Amino acid sequence: MDENGIGQIVWSPLGQGVLTGKYRARQPLPKDSRAANDLMNVFIDRLLTDEILMAVEKLKPIAAGENLSMAQLALAWVLRDERVSSAIIGATKPEQVTDNAAASGVTLSTETLAAIDEILKPVISSVD
Repeated sequence: MDENGIGQIVWSPLGQGVLTGKYRARQPLPKDSRAANDLMNVFIDRLLTDEILMAVEKLKPIAAGENLSMAQLALAWVLRDERVSSAIIGATKPEQVTDNAAASGVTLSTETLAAIDEILKPVISSVD
């Protein structure tokens, strides 16, 4: 892609809501969530493992330390890659659109990116 100048459009950069931190390992699914809706949860089950949910939980202090929501952290992480032209996001509430859009100008430090990558390294291959 780099050599041809072709960008990527990232689908589901929030992992169908998993990267927002609303799902917790060994906890019931929120009743109003995508995962609890049989019409919308077709692909999410592979993301709701204890290993992935515990990794996401470890991202919360990083987001807080950057004064970002979990969604903003995830979107900033995706958008940092110069090969990414856009990210397809969804929202069920207007405030989620505002929160997501705020990630567009965020620059994460090298240290923050390294901390995120270290946390996600064990689970990235499990969702490929």
